[in-house]
Amino acid sequence: MTIGFSHGSEFLDALLASLADAVYLVGPAGEVRFANPAAVGLLGYTAEAELLGRPSHATIHSHHPDGSPFPEGECPLLRPLVAGETVRVELDHFVRRDGSFLPVGYASAPMDMADGRGAVVVFRDLTERLASDEVAASRARIVAATDAERRRIGRDLHDGAQQRLVRALMGIDEARREPARAEAALTRAAADARHAIRDLRELATGLHPLVLTDRGICAALEELTAGTPLPVGLDVTDERFAPEVEAAAYFLVAEAITNAVKHAGATGVDVTVARDGDTLRIAVSDDGCGGADPAKGSGLRGIEDRVAVLGGTLELAGAPGTTVAATLPLGAG
Repeated sequence: MTIGFSHGSEFLDALLASLADAVYLVGPAGEVRFANPAAVGLLGYTAEAELLGRPSHATIHSHHPDGSPFPEGECPLLRPLVAGETVRVELDHFVRRDGSFLPVGYASAPMDMADGRGAVVVFRDLTERLASDEVAASRARIVAATDAERRRIGRDLHDGAQQRLVRALMGIDEARREPARAEAALTRAAADARHAIRDLRELATGLHPLVLTDRGICAALEELTAGTPLPVGLDVTDERFAPEVEAAAYFLVAEAITNAVKHAGATGVDVTVARDGDTLRIAVSDDGCGGADPAKGSGLRGIEDRVAVLGGTLELAGAPGTTVAATLPLGAG
């Protein structure tokens, strides 16, 4: 196909404009010569004229998501101009008008034009697919974490409460067999039983606090922070929500406070849990050294996964200090 592209082909214009996929054409000098409405919209522009004549690489593909420059000589999109070959890329990122990055998959194929070889680029927005993949990955990590937690619980029961209960039974048996030593044996048995109850209570609280089920997020966080070794300011709604939402909010706050105490050297924490329309907003701020990163620890990563599976978002900000903020959709719950 040979195109002189001063928009010489009304038929081609109409055909490309009607495609659901985003399409733009690049001239022999690398400039944008056409962009259909899907491409214009996905790239953040309002009209094709804003793209026409602009250098395609500098406009659409100049940087990697980490901010590092993408050399034009390495640009796969322009390879058809030089080598005359079609290039297909499963995942890349285009730069939108506002500077944000759009995850895309694309094909760039050579096209003969009246003034030389150009290229036609067809691309698709992968945002939803990547989000779906991340949710699936989060679910897989949650399953793995749940299995690991079950194993930990088994070890804790064996090494803690189970051993104490065995000793308590042995003490009771000793008291039955040796009446002269019954008082001392029963005293030890009672102490072991009390310790076993304490161990089981702590284990149950770590799994899912009873107060959270019975009285909701406000009461549960009041109980959680009552024993915290630094001041915690609470501004928490007393409204009830779906169990999975309350659990996500509770464990997010618990993890953030634990990090503030153990790792951040904080002297105070503020917690806010409030409904905002159909969303529950949670924020935990401390005045510590900052630097929290889900990638560096399983605690925050687990919270990030729990939030993602519910369709929410998690953000970290600050330094010094850290703010862990999440939004959870409430839906019909």
